[in-house]
Amino acid sequence: MTIKFTTEVIIGIILIAINVPVGWLGAALFGYYGQKTGRKIFYFLSVITYALSWGILALGVYLCGKDYAEYIINNYVVKYIVPLIAVILLVAIVLMIIYRKKIFKNKGISGD
Repeated sequence: MTIKFTTEVIIGIILIAINVPVGWLGAALFGYYGQKTGRKIFYFLSVITYALSWGILALGVYLCGKDYAEYIINNYVVKYIVPLIAVILLVAIVLMIIYRKKIFKNKGISGD
């Protein structure tokens, strides 16, 4: 498949590529801040960020067109971006487990 890189296709590719990091990392980050501070606004922002990532994906697919979007998602997003984000989230979870006593100490909750 040959891709003609018009402005719309380039913007669509960028939107498709940032969809996964915005959704997963944004939701995880706001969820963490919600847990750390106890403020419900961060949980709300977590859900909004995840929903926004689906809008970003839809706009990217629309701008690229169905064929280009399938090609980009299958050959780049699934192979590179999703595993990278999964590794980042795994590292974040491991670090939270390692430092849970320090995290929960600030909230007055036992980490054990």
